[in-house]
Amino acid sequence: MTRLFGLMVFLAACFCGATAVADPAAPAAPVYQITGVVMSGVDEAPVPHAHLNATPATQGRPVSRFFPGGGASSGIGVDADEHGRFALSLPSAGAWHLTASATGFVTQAYEEHDNYSSAVVLTAAAPAIDLRFHLSPEAEIAGTVLDEAGEAVRGARVTLQRRASNSPDSEDQVFRNRMIVQTDDRGIFEFDDLAEGDYRVQVDAKPWYSTTSQPRMPNTTLAVNPSLDVTYQMTWFPGVDDPAQAEILSLRPADNRRADFHLVPIPAVHLLFPAPPQQQQQQGHSAPFFPVLERIDSGGGTGVTQPTFISGPTGQLDIGGLAPGLYRVRVPGQNQDTQAKVIEIASGSSRVVDAASAAAEITDITVEFDHEEEGRPLLVELINTENGRRFTSLDRNMFLAARPSRDTQQKTPPRRLSLQVPPGRYEISLPGRDTYLVGLTAKGAEVSGRFLTVRAGEATLALHTGKGRATINGIANADGKPVIGATVLLVPAGMDDPHSFTRLARDQTNTDGSFDLNDVIPGQYILIAVDRGWKINWKDTTTLQKYLIQGVPLDLHADARVNQNISAQEP
Repeated sequence: MTRLFGLMVFLAACFCGATAVADPAAPAAPVYQITGVVMSGVDEAPVPHAHLNATPATQGRPVSRFFPGGGASSGIGVDADEHGRFALSLPSAGAWHLTASATGFVTQAYEEHDNYSSAVVLTAAAPAIDLRFHLSPEAEIAGTVLDEAGEAVRGARVTLQRRASNSPDSEDQVFRNRMIVQTDDRGIFEFDDLAEGDYRVQVDAKPWYSTTSQPRMPNTTLAVNPSLDVTYQMTWFPGVDDPAQAEILSLRPADNRRADFHLVPIPAVHLLFPAPPQQQQQQGHSAPFFPVLERIDSGGGTGVTQPTFISGPTGQLDIGGLAPGLYRVRVPGQNQDTQAKVIEIASGSSRVVDAASAAAEITDITVEFDHEEEGRPLLVELINTENGRRFTSLDRNMFLAARPSRDTQQKTPPRRLSLQVPPGRYEISLPGRDTYLVGLTAKGAEVSGRFLTVRAGEATLALHTGKGRATINGIANADGKPVIGATVLLVPAGMDDPHSFTRLARDQTNTDGSFDLNDVIPGQYILIAVDRGWKINWKDTTTLQKYLIQGVPLDLHADARVNQNISAQEP
């Protein structure tokens, strides 16, 4: 009887299971899919055989803020057909970062404008979406670098800079490094996959025959032939050494521009340093620490130079092959102590310069904090408001040189830092941190809000900080429907107040109208959303004021998490 009962239970279970599988009322699993057509952004002609790639939008940052081509090497991909049509199946719901690439077109994210784009959001209620993906025909800048004899300059370092757009969060007239390439054995370089915009080109090279271009061991004594002791000045197209006189190449879609260079050698400058200190190694041997030399360019960055080290006449360290310009020198010392100084080699300088007296007008700034942050080094950045040059109290190279060994206990980050900058007006920034500025005081310098004006000499800068940035998210709608690709701005109420520490925040809406504004400094703001806002001249304050009138005022405190929907305005 027990066996019979068990058999009946088994058969009943099988019957029920079979019934459940065949139940027509059971909901089918949704099929998540992005379909659409890839079209030219100029004439809307279909782009055949474009490659589409989808990756999950990164958490912890605005899902629409990506650089062109981000994540194109991974994720889920598909090729469009000869008519530009595509169908991309995805494994789940969520926000997806969609990019497209095709021969002759700029690799772009969906609805990309000024490095902002719109994520494609799929849900169980809306598992599929059909898109029109516009790609812009790529522009190109190419050229040849020749020496004084008309021969190719191989391995020249060519930098392309792009001017900040007219977007509301860009800086006026500031160029930023876009990409760097080297010339081939014919002296040819090429920048392709370029979007519409303003560019300028700069070349940095050394004559192949120069004394300082020859490989040698550090600290080698060498007799220098003056006729071969030459270098090339950093040169901007069309052949000038002042970036302010560089030609601006304004590119439209599908433009092809030439930027040829003819370099002329100039006498190289030598910097003399005291003999490098000996640093004891774990194996019991000692080895010298050599200075690290960085050329500070006008693109907001620095480039580590590769100088030649030879023995000076009295045992000094001779760094040769230098051209006029602004340099940051990091000098390692004993006990992993690294000191930095800024040196300016002016045009017409003598062939040999003592590094101790080479520092022209420089401001030594001591930075003090009113609280400590554990677990990472403190970082302070000063950005020159005129030329965009950036000076940091600590960068990756300095941190690697100064960090303790494994058997050394990690120290608490210092509350006092120092850096050197040329005289000028600077904006103070605390990049990549939850900490933000709430006040600024200084001795030996002038302060206006987060801006600092310094003269040659010494200055002490006290930073008063707070912690806990705010986050705002929501949906932008128009006529009851979500708006795709709208510009969302969180504008400080005191935007015109030079003493304000708040900053403008920006995002772009996704396909469901959603937006995320993260890392917002607490304060009073006005939230606005404008459909097709990338076409607006945001540098016109009257234009901005027109949209602010219809915005939503927000008073954000530390660590605030605000959900605020908003109606998108017409451009």
